[in-house]
Amino acid sequence: MGALSIGPLVLSLDRAYAGVGFLVLLAGAELLARRGRPELATWGWYAALAAFVGARLGFVLENLDFYRSTPGAVFAIWQGGFAPWWGIAAAALVSLVFALRLPALRGAMAGLGLAAIAAWWIPSGLLTPVTGAAGAALPTLTLASLDGPETRLDRLPTGAIVNVWATWCPPCRRELPVFFAAAEQHPDVAVLLVNQRESAALVRGYLEGAGFPSAGVLLDPDGAVGSTLRVVGLPTTFAFDATGALVDVHVGEISAPALAAMIARVR
Repeated sequence: MGALSIGPLVLSLDRAYAGVGFLVLLAGAELLARRGRPELATWGWYAALAAFVGARLGFVLENLDFYRSTPGAVFAIWQGGFAPWWGIAAAALVSLVFALRLPALRGAMAGLGLAAIAAWWIPSGLLTPVTGAAGAALPTLTLASLDGPETRLDRLPTGAIVNVWATWCPPCRRELPVFFAAAEQHPDVAVLLVNQRESAALVRGYLEGAGFPSAGVLLDPDGAVGSTLRVVGLPTTFAFDATGALVDVHVGEISAPALAAMIARVR
């Protein structure tokens, strides 16, 4: 759910759809360039670069307080964090400069730009899992806590962030501090770290060795949560509102601003 699996490669759907949009733009520009319009290839690459940088810059500006305190995180693009419409605006600005210099290419640039946007936007609206889809709700499972009482997932009194992880997964380990900090900052939302297919001793030993608390850590030795929610790669983070309905999914390592956005959706 929320991801595309190609052999060992796991790609979140939003990034996959964005990749299709970039592919349409660049492939179309290169094809027309070979038919006698070489300037289109140059425009295509500049527009694609502007879209990528603009989308990242827009997300950074929208979360400036966080990135001001941790400037190095600006370059952690593997965590996600892009504002698509900022990227489209940046690409449009670059296209305007080219259109003023090369008026004969305005129609081709406009057509390719619209095709690229459609290739991204239409699938993201039609194919992204939505609330009410099969499996798009908190599963009716009871899990043991690492240190504490059992937790019945579908009977939580609040909305929930559910992170599916394992100790052998490097991205999972890197993002753990983000979840523990979020749990402390947002006590009105249940932040649950559901470990997949590992023993209590192994999980406890890892957390103690890394200096992490055990609050919110649940054990799923059979991988039932991952199976029920159709997880195709770790880590994957789900956001459920107070009714238990799925409102957001993030595949892969997550940043603090992206997690804050998910928590806002839960509320």
